[in-house]
Amino acid sequence: MGLRQDSSDTQDPVVPKPRKQFNIAIVGGGLAGLSLAIGLVQRGIPVQIYEGATEWTNAGAGLVFAKNSMAAMAKISPDIYAAFAKRSSGQGWESKKTTYMDYRDGSTDGDLITSVICANTGQESVHRTLFAKDLVALLPDGTFHMGKRLTAIDNRPDGGYTLRWADGQSTEADVVFGSDGIKSKCRQLLLGEDSPETTPKFAKEFAYRGMVPMEKAVAVLGEEFARNSMVNIGSGCLTTTYPVEKGTLLNLVACRSIDTWEHDEWVVPSSQEAVRKDFAGCGPVMQKVISMMDKPAMWALFDHPECSTFCKGRFALIGDAAHASTPHQGAGCGQAFEDALVLCSLLEDEHVLSAAHVEDALEAYDAIRRPRTLKIVNTSRENGEICMKRGEDIGGDLDKIKASLDQRFHWIWHEDLDEQVQQAKAKMYEISEARPHTAMVN
Repeated sequence: MGLRQDSSDTQDPVVPKPRKQFNIAIVGGGLAGLSLAIGLVQRGIPVQIYEGATEWTNAGAGLVFAKNSMAAMAKISPDIYAAFAKRSSGQGWESKKTTYMDYRDGSTDGDLITSVICANTGQESVHRTLFAKDLVALLPDGTFHMGKRLTAIDNRPDGGYTLRWADGQSTEADVVFGSDGIKSKCRQLLLGEDSPETTPKFAKEFAYRGMVPMEKAVAVLGEEFARNSMVNIGSGCLTTTYPVEKGTLLNLVACRSIDTWEHDEWVVPSSQEAVRKDFAGCGPVMQKVISMMDKPAMWALFDHPECSTFCKGRFALIGDAAHASTPHQGAGCGQAFEDALVLCSLLEDEHVLSAAHVEDALEAYDAIRRPRTLKIVNTSRENGEICMKRGEDIGGDLDKIKASLDQRFHWIWHEDLDEQVQQAKAKMYEISEARPHTAMVN
Protein backbone atom coordinates (compact mmCIF):
# COMPACT_ATOMS: atom_id res chain seq x y z
CA MET A 1 0.00 0.00 0.00
CA GLY A 2 3.01 2.33 0.30
CA LEU A 3 2.05 3.25 3.87
CA ARG A 4 4.95 1.42 5.46
CA GLN A 5 7.18 4.25 4.23
CA ASP A 6 5.63 6.53 6.86
CA SER A 7 7.30 4.53 9.65
CA SER A 8 10.52 3.37 8.10
CA ASP A 9 12.09 2.89 11.52
CA THR A 10 9.49 0.28 12.47
CA GLN A 11 10.73 -3.30 12.17
CA ASP A 12 8.88 -5.75 9.97
CA PRO A 13 6.22 -7.47 12.10
CA VAL A 14 6.66 -11.08 13.13
CA VAL A 15 3.48 -12.95 12.23
CA PRO A 16 2.63 -16.13 14.19
CA LYS A 17 1.34 -19.10 12.26
CA PRO A 18 -2.50 -19.06 12.26
CA ARG A 19 -3.93 -21.52 14.77
CA LYS A 20 -7.66 -20.80 14.63
CA GLN A 21 -10.24 -22.43 12.38
CA PHE A 22 -11.79 -19.16 11.20
CA ASN A 23 -10.80 -15.97 9.42
CA ILE A 24 -11.83 -12.40 10.17
CA ALA A 25 -12.65 -9.33 8.08
CA ILE A 26 -12.51 -5.90 9.73
CA VAL A 27 -14.43 -3.13 7.97
CA GLY A 28 -12.89 0.25 8.78
CA GLY A 29 -9.24 1.17 9.17
CA GLY A 30 -9.35 3.68 12.02
CA LEU A 31 -7.74 3.16 15.42
CA ALA A 32 -10.40 0.66 16.54
CA GLY A 33 -9.96 -1.60 13.53
CA LEU A 34 -6.19 -1.26 13.43
CA SER A 35 -5.68 -2.07 17.11
CA LEU A 36 -7.96 -5.09 16.85
CA ALA A 37 -6.21 -6.28 13.70
CA ILE A 38 -2.74 -5.95 15.24
CA GLY A 39 -3.81 -7.77 18.39
CA LEU A 40 -5.40 -10.63 16.45
CA VAL A 41 -2.52 -11.04 13.99
CA GLN A 42 -0.03 -11.19 16.85
CA ARG A 43 -2.16 -13.91 18.45
CA GLY A 44 -2.12 -16.03 15.31
CA ILE A 45 -5.66 -15.22 14.14
CA PRO A 46 -6.07 -14.57 10.38
CA VAL A 47 -7.31 -11.02 9.66
CA GLN A 48 -7.84 -8.71 6.72
CA ILE A 49 -8.78 -5.04 7.26
CA TYR A 50 -10.64 -2.90 4.71
CA GLU A 51 -10.77 0.91 4.75
CA GLY A 52 -13.27 2.81 2.62
CA ALA A 53 -11.17 5.95 2.17
CA THR A 54 -8.75 6.10 -0.72
CA GLU A 55 -6.30 8.39 1.11
CA TRP A 56 -5.56 9.66 4.60
CA THR A 57 -7.05 12.92 5.91
CA ASN A 58 -6.44 15.01 9.03
CA ALA A 59 -10.08 14.98 10.19
CA GLY A 60 -10.34 15.17 13.97
CA ALA A 61 -6.56 15.42 14.12
CA GLY A 62 -5.95 15.56 17.90
CA LEU A 63 -6.84 12.80 20.37
CA VAL A 64 -6.47 12.70 24.17
CA PHE A 65 -5.83 9.55 26.19
CA ALA A 66 -5.63 8.77 29.91
CA LYS A 67 -4.54 5.89 32.11
CA ASN A 68 -7.07 3.24 31.06
CA SER A 69 -6.56 3.83 27.33
CA MET A 70 -2.77 3.60 27.50
CA ALA A 71 -2.97 0.45 29.63
CA ALA A 72 -5.31 -1.15 27.08
CA MET A 73 -2.91 -0.34 24.24
CA ALA A 74 -0.03 -2.03 26.04
CA LYS A 75 -2.11 -5.12 26.86
CA ILE A 76 -3.25 -5.53 23.25
CA SER A 77 0.33 -5.23 22.01
CA PRO A 78 3.45 -3.54 23.35
CA ASP A 79 4.06 -2.51 19.74
CA ILE A 80 0.91 -0.38 19.75
CA TYR A 81 1.97 1.39 22.91
CA ALA A 82 5.47 1.94 21.53
CA ALA A 83 4.01 3.54 18.40
CA PHE A 84 1.85 5.73 20.63
CA ALA A 85 4.74 6.72 22.89
CA LYS A 86 6.84 7.67 19.87
CA ARG A 87 4.36 10.44 19.00
CA SER A 88 2.50 11.28 22.21
CA SER A 89 2.69 14.60 24.04
CA GLY A 90 1.96 15.18 27.70
CA GLN A 91 1.86 18.39 29.67
CA GLY A 92 4.69 20.73 28.78
CA TRP A 93 5.55 21.69 32.34
CA GLU A 94 7.05 19.16 34.73
CA SER A 95 4.89 20.54 37.54
CA LYS A 96 1.78 19.48 35.59
CA LYS A 97 2.83 15.96 34.57
CA THR A 98 0.04 14.32 36.61
CA THR A 99 -2.59 16.84 35.48
CA TYR A 100 -5.22 15.58 33.06
CA MET A 101 -6.60 19.02 32.26
CA ASP A 102 -6.79 22.49 33.77
CA TYR A 103 -10.37 23.76 33.66
CA ARG A 104 -10.57 27.55 33.59
CA ASP A 105 -13.28 30.20 33.69
CA GLY A 106 -13.54 31.41 30.12
CA SER A 107 -15.38 34.56 31.11
CA THR A 108 -12.22 35.81 32.86
CA ASP A 109 -8.55 35.91 31.94
CA GLY A 110 -8.34 32.14 32.43
CA ASP A 111 -8.90 31.96 36.18
CA LEU A 112 -8.42 28.36 37.33
CA ILE A 113 -11.54 26.43 38.36
CA THR A 114 -9.78 23.12 39.03
CA SER A 115 -6.85 20.99 37.94
CA VAL A 116 -8.10 17.44 37.37
CA ILE A 117 -5.39 14.99 38.37
CA CYS A 118 -4.83 11.55 36.83
CA ALA A 119 -2.07 10.21 39.08
CA ASN A 120 1.05 8.70 37.46
CA THR A 121 -0.03 9.35 33.87
CA GLY A 122 -1.73 12.74 33.53
CA GLN A 123 -2.90 12.78 29.93
CA GLU A 124 -1.18 12.10 26.63
CA SER A 125 -2.30 13.23 23.20
CA VAL A 126 -1.46 12.30 19.61
CA HIS A 127 -2.08 13.31 16.03
CA ARG A 128 -4.73 10.80 14.92
CA THR A 129 -3.64 10.32 11.31
CA LEU A 130 0.08 9.98 12.01
CA PHE A 131 -0.60 7.46 14.79
CA ALA A 132 -2.89 5.46 12.49
CA LYS A 133 -0.23 5.33 9.77
CA ASP A 134 2.26 4.01 12.32
CA LEU A 135 -0.17 1.26 13.31
CA VAL A 136 -0.63 0.21 9.68
CA ALA A 137 3.13 -0.35 9.56
CA LEU A 138 2.74 -2.97 12.31
CA LEU A 139 0.57 -5.15 10.06
CA PRO A 140 1.91 -7.71 7.58
CA ASP A 141 1.99 -6.63 3.94
CA GLY A 142 -1.26 -7.43 2.17
CA THR A 143 -3.37 -7.14 5.35
CA PHE A 144 -4.55 -3.50 5.03
CA HIS A 145 -6.61 -2.43 2.01
CA MET A 146 -7.75 1.12 1.18
CA GLY A 147 -10.51 2.18 -1.21
CA LYS A 148 -12.82 -0.67 -0.10
CA ARG A 149 -16.24 0.88 0.58
CA LEU A 150 -18.77 -1.63 1.89
CA THR A 151 -22.17 -1.79 0.18
CA ALA A 152 -23.69 -5.04 1.50
CA ILE A 153 -23.08 -8.17 3.57
CA ASP A 154 -24.71 -11.45 2.56
CA ASN A 155 -25.21 -14.34 4.96
CA ARG A 156 -23.68 -17.65 3.87
CA PRO A 157 -25.36 -21.00 4.65
CA ASP A 158 -22.46 -21.98 6.90
CA GLY A 159 -22.94 -18.89 9.11
CA GLY A 160 -20.18 -16.87 7.50
CA TYR A 161 -20.44 -13.78 5.30
CA THR A 162 -19.84 -12.41 1.84
CA LEU A 163 -18.82 -8.74 1.93
CA ARG A 164 -19.61 -6.73 -1.18
CA TRP A 165 -17.62 -3.63 -2.10
CA ALA A 166 -18.43 -0.59 -4.21
CA ASP A 167 -15.71 -1.57 -6.68
CA GLY A 168 -17.71 -4.69 -7.59
CA GLN A 169 -15.44 -7.13 -5.78
CA SER A 170 -16.40 -9.35 -2.84
CA THR A 171 -14.67 -10.95 0.16
CA GLU A 172 -15.48 -14.11 2.12
CA ALA A 173 -15.14 -14.12 5.92
CA ASP A 174 -16.19 -16.35 8.79
CA VAL A 175 -16.35 -13.39 11.19
CA VAL A 176 -16.91 -9.65 10.55
CA PHE A 177 -16.13 -6.66 12.75
CA GLY A 178 -17.56 -3.26 11.82
CA SER A 179 -15.21 -0.46 12.86
CA ASP A 180 -16.29 1.99 10.17
CA GLY A 181 -16.99 5.02 12.35
CA ILE A 182 -20.01 7.01 13.40
CA LYS A 183 -21.65 6.84 9.94
CA SER A 184 -21.15 3.09 9.95
CA LYS A 185 -22.59 1.03 7.12
CA CYS A 186 -22.01 -2.02 9.31
CA ARG A 187 -24.23 -0.54 12.02
CA GLN A 188 -27.00 -0.07 9.45
CA LEU A 189 -26.67 -3.66 8.28
CA LEU A 190 -26.50 -5.14 11.78
CA LEU A 191 -29.32 -3.14 13.40
CA GLY A 192 -31.44 -2.61 10.28
CA GLU A 193 -31.49 0.53 8.18
CA ASP A 194 -34.94 1.46 9.53
CA SER A 195 -33.87 1.17 13.17
CA PRO A 196 -33.81 4.52 15.03
CA GLU A 197 -30.59 3.33 16.67
CA THR A 198 -28.84 3.36 13.31
CA THR A 199 -28.96 7.15 12.92
CA PRO A 200 -26.37 9.22 14.85
CA LYS A 201 -27.96 11.72 17.23
CA PHE A 202 -27.10 15.42 17.06
CA ALA A 203 -25.47 16.43 20.37
CA LYS A 204 -26.75 20.02 20.14
CA GLU A 205 -23.33 21.51 19.58
CA PHE A 206 -20.75 22.12 16.88
CA ALA A 207 -17.02 22.70 16.96
CA TYR A 208 -14.34 24.67 15.17
CA ARG A 209 -11.05 22.79 14.95
CA GLY A 210 -7.51 23.73 14.16
CA MET A 211 -3.84 22.96 14.75
CA VAL A 212 -1.03 25.51 14.90
CA PRO A 213 2.75 25.42 15.39
CA MET A 214 3.66 25.65 19.06
CA GLU A 215 5.79 28.76 18.47
CA LYS A 216 2.70 30.61 17.23
CA ALA A 217 0.60 29.31 20.13
CA VAL A 218 3.17 30.49 22.68
CA ALA A 219 3.27 33.93 21.07
CA VAL A 220 -0.52 34.21 21.30
CA LEU A 221 -1.33 32.40 24.58
CA GLY A 222 1.90 32.54 26.56
CA GLU A 223 4.00 29.63 27.80
CA GLU A 224 1.70 28.13 30.43
CA PHE A 225 -1.52 28.14 28.42
CA ALA A 226 0.11 26.97 25.19
CA ARG A 227 2.32 24.17 26.49
CA ASN A 228 -0.23 22.56 28.82
CA SER A 229 -3.74 21.20 28.30
CA MET A 230 -6.71 23.36 29.25
CA VAL A 231 -10.45 23.77 28.85
CA ASN A 232 -11.94 27.26 29.04
CA ILE A 233 -15.56 27.14 30.20
CA GLY A 234 -17.96 29.73 28.79
CA SER A 235 -21.69 30.34 28.66
CA GLY A 236 -22.92 28.02 25.92
CA CYS A 237 -19.38 27.49 24.66
CA LEU A 238 -15.92 26.14 25.53
CA THR A 239 -12.44 25.88 24.10
CA THR A 240 -10.04 22.95 24.53
CA THR A 241 -6.34 23.09 23.71
CA TYR A 242 -3.54 20.55 24.13
CA PRO A 243 -0.08 19.83 22.67
CA VAL A 244 0.47 17.07 20.09
CA GLU A 245 3.45 15.68 18.16
CA LYS A 246 5.91 15.92 21.05
CA GLY A 247 4.77 19.44 21.81
CA THR A 248 5.52 20.86 18.37
CA LEU A 249 1.85 21.59 17.61
CA LEU A 250 -1.14 22.82 19.61
CA ASN A 251 -4.53 21.26 18.88
CA LEU A 252 -7.46 23.69 19.05
CA VAL A 253 -11.15 22.93 19.57
CA ALA A 254 -13.87 25.54 20.14
CA CYS A 255 -17.38 24.21 20.82
CA ARG A 256 -20.64 26.13 20.70
CA SER A 257 -24.10 24.92 21.74
CA ILE A 258 -26.91 25.05 19.19
CA ASP A 259 -30.33 23.41 19.37
CA THR A 260 -30.58 22.16 15.79
CA TRP A 261 -28.31 21.48 12.83
CA GLU A 262 -29.90 22.78 9.64
CA HIS A 263 -27.20 21.71 7.18
CA ASP A 264 -27.15 18.52 5.11
CA GLU A 265 -23.40 18.15 5.58
CA TRP A 266 -21.73 17.64 8.94
CA VAL A 267 -18.81 19.94 8.08
CA VAL A 268 -19.63 23.43 6.77
CA PRO A 269 -17.10 26.14 5.76
CA SER A 270 -17.14 29.20 7.98
CA SER A 271 -15.17 32.42 8.51
CA GLN A 272 -13.20 34.22 11.18
CA GLU A 273 -16.02 36.76 11.36
CA ALA A 274 -18.52 34.00 12.16
CA VAL A 275 -16.21 32.49 14.78
CA ARG A 276 -15.78 35.86 16.51
CA LYS A 277 -19.55 36.32 16.51
CA ASP A 278 -20.12 32.85 18.01
CA PHE A 279 -17.67 33.60 20.83
CA ALA A 280 -18.51 37.27 21.39
CA GLY A 281 -18.53 38.14 25.08
CA CYS A 282 -16.04 35.43 26.05
CA GLY A 283 -12.93 36.27 28.03
CA PRO A 284 -9.53 37.16 26.55
CA VAL A 285 -8.03 33.65 26.63
CA MET A 286 -10.92 32.18 24.66
CA GLN A 287 -10.67 35.08 22.21
CA LYS A 288 -6.98 34.33 21.72
CA VAL A 289 -7.71 30.66 21.07
CA ILE A 290 -10.29 31.35 18.37
CA SER A 291 -8.04 33.99 16.77
CA MET A 292 -5.71 31.16 15.70
CA MET A 293 -8.41 29.41 13.61
CA ASP A 294 -7.03 30.28 10.17
CA LYS A 295 -9.53 28.41 7.96
CA PRO A 296 -12.48 27.70 10.26
CA ALA A 297 -15.17 25.16 9.47
CA MET A 298 -18.16 24.19 11.59
CA TRP A 299 -18.14 20.49 12.59
CA ALA A 300 -21.48 19.20 13.84
CA LEU A 301 -21.07 16.85 16.82
CA PHE A 302 -23.09 13.63 16.82
CA ASP A 303 -23.02 10.51 18.98
CA HIS A 304 -24.61 7.08 19.43
CA PRO A 305 -26.19 7.22 22.92
CA GLU A 306 -28.08 3.94 22.62
CA CYS A 307 -27.72 0.54 21.00
CA SER A 308 -29.73 -2.62 21.72
CA THR A 309 -26.85 -4.92 20.75
CA PHE A 310 -23.30 -4.74 19.46
CA CYS A 311 -23.48 -8.15 17.76
CA LYS A 312 -25.56 -10.63 15.79
CA GLY A 313 -24.19 -14.04 14.94
CA ARG A 314 -20.53 -13.65 14.05
CA PHE A 315 -20.91 -9.96 13.15
CA ALA A 316 -20.05 -7.27 15.73
CA LEU A 317 -19.51 -3.51 16.02
CA ILE A 318 -16.52 -1.87 17.73
CA GLY A 319 -15.28 1.67 18.31
CA ASP A 320 -17.34 4.59 17.00
CA ALA A 321 -19.53 2.26 14.95
CA ALA A 322 -20.80 0.91 18.27
CA HIS A 323 -20.52 3.84 20.69
CA ALA A 324 -19.45 7.12 19.06
CA SER A 325 -19.09 9.85 21.68
CA THR A 326 -18.63 13.58 21.99
CA PRO A 327 -15.10 14.58 23.10
CA HIS A 328 -15.90 16.05 26.52
CA GLN A 329 -14.38 13.30 28.68
CA GLY A 330 -11.50 12.46 26.35
CA ALA A 331 -12.62 8.83 26.61
CA GLY A 332 -14.34 7.92 23.35
CA CYS A 333 -11.34 6.74 21.35
CA GLY A 334 -9.86 5.05 24.40
CA GLN A 335 -12.89 2.79 24.52
CA ALA A 336 -11.93 1.44 21.11
CA PHE A 337 -8.73 0.07 22.64
CA GLU A 338 -10.69 -1.50 25.49
CA ASP A 339 -12.99 -3.10 22.89
CA ALA A 340 -9.99 -4.52 21.07
CA LEU A 341 -8.40 -5.82 24.27
CA VAL A 342 -11.52 -7.71 25.33
CA LEU A 343 -12.07 -9.17 21.85
CA CYS A 344 -8.45 -10.25 21.45
CA SER A 345 -8.54 -11.90 24.87
CA LEU A 346 -11.75 -13.78 24.07
CA LEU A 347 -10.78 -14.91 20.60
CA GLU A 348 -7.32 -16.10 21.62
CA ASP A 349 -8.83 -18.25 24.40
CA GLU A 350 -7.80 -21.88 23.91
CA HIS A 351 -11.42 -23.00 23.93
CA VAL A 352 -12.40 -20.72 21.03
CA LEU A 353 -11.46 -22.97 18.13
CA SER A 354 -14.22 -22.75 15.56
CA ALA A 355 -16.41 -20.03 14.08
CA ALA A 356 -19.32 -21.43 16.12
CA HIS A 357 -17.43 -20.59 19.32
CA VAL A 358 -16.97 -17.01 18.09
CA GLU A 359 -20.71 -16.37 18.48
CA ASP A 360 -20.39 -17.06 22.21
CA ALA A 361 -17.38 -14.74 22.43
CA LEU A 362 -19.21 -11.90 20.70
CA GLU A 363 -22.24 -12.23 22.96
CA ALA A 364 -19.93 -12.02 25.95
CA TYR A 365 -18.22 -8.96 24.47
CA ASP A 366 -21.61 -7.31 24.05
CA ALA A 367 -22.68 -8.13 27.59
CA ILE A 368 -19.54 -6.68 29.17
CA ARG A 369 -18.67 -3.78 26.88
CA ARG A 370 -22.02 -2.26 25.95
CA PRO A 371 -23.04 -0.95 29.42
CA ARG A 372 -19.67 0.73 30.06
CA THR A 373 -19.29 2.29 26.64
CA LEU A 374 -22.82 3.68 26.44
CA LYS A 375 -22.43 5.16 29.92
CA ILE A 376 -19.34 6.96 28.64
CA VAL A 377 -21.27 8.28 25.62
CA ASN A 378 -24.04 9.70 27.77
CA THR A 379 -21.84 11.13 30.53
CA SER A 380 -19.63 12.77 27.90
CA ARG A 381 -22.62 14.62 26.50
CA GLU A 382 -23.56 15.55 30.07
CA ASN A 383 -20.05 16.90 30.74
CA GLY A 384 -20.27 19.03 27.61
CA GLU A 385 -23.37 20.65 29.04
CA ILE A 386 -21.62 21.21 32.37
CA CYS A 387 -18.56 22.76 30.70
CA MET A 388 -20.81 25.18 28.79
CA LYS A 389 -22.49 26.23 32.04
CA ARG A 390 -25.73 24.50 31.02
CA GLY A 391 -25.60 21.46 33.29
CA GLU A 392 -28.81 20.41 35.02
CA ASP A 393 -28.91 21.75 38.60
CA ILE A 394 -25.40 23.20 38.03
CA GLY A 395 -25.64 26.00 35.48
CA GLY A 396 -22.90 28.57 35.91
CA ASP A 397 -22.17 27.74 39.57
CA LEU A 398 -18.38 27.32 39.47
CA ASP A 399 -18.26 25.49 42.80
CA LYS A 400 -20.69 22.88 41.50
CA ILE A 401 -18.80 22.65 38.21
CA LYS A 402 -15.57 22.04 40.12
CA ALA A 403 -17.20 19.38 42.31
CA SER A 404 -18.46 17.55 39.23
CA LEU A 405 -15.14 17.71 37.37
CA ASP A 406 -13.09 16.59 40.37
CA GLN A 407 -14.88 13.24 40.60
CA ARG A 408 -16.42 12.39 37.24
CA PHE A 409 -13.43 10.76 35.50
CA HIS A 410 -12.28 8.29 38.13
CA TRP A 411 -14.56 5.40 37.15
CA ILE A 412 -13.32 5.68 33.56
CA TRP A 413 -9.61 5.87 34.32
CA HIS A 414 -9.32 3.34 37.13
CA GLU A 415 -11.11 0.45 35.47
CA ASP A 416 -9.49 -2.93 36.24
CA LEU A 417 -8.91 -4.12 32.67
CA ASP A 418 -7.74 -7.58 33.73
CA GLU A 419 -10.92 -8.02 35.72
CA GLN A 420 -12.99 -6.82 32.77
CA VAL A 421 -11.35 -9.48 30.58
CA GLN A 422 -11.99 -12.16 33.19
CA GLN A 423 -15.64 -11.16 33.44
CA ALA A 424 -15.93 -11.41 29.66
CA LYS A 425 -14.37 -14.89 29.64
CA ALA A 426 -16.62 -16.06 32.45
CA LYS A 427 -19.63 -14.77 30.52
CA MET A 428 -18.44 -16.55 27.37
CA TYR A 429 -18.15 -19.87 29.22
CA GLU A 430 -21.62 -19.35 30.73
CA ILE A 431 -23.14 -18.69 27.31
CA SER A 432 -21.35 -21.69 25.83
CA GLU A 433 -22.55 -24.06 28.55
CA ALA A 434 -26.14 -23.16 27.63
CA ARG A 435 -25.44 -24.24 24.04
CA PRO A 436 -24.45 -27.92 23.99
CA HIS A 437 -23.28 -27.72 20.38
CA THR A 438 -20.62 -25.14 21.27
CA ALA A 439 -19.93 -26.05 24.90
CA MET A 440 -16.37 -25.27 25.98
CA VAL A 441 -14.37 -27.10 28.61
CA ASN A 442 -12.95 -24.69 31.17
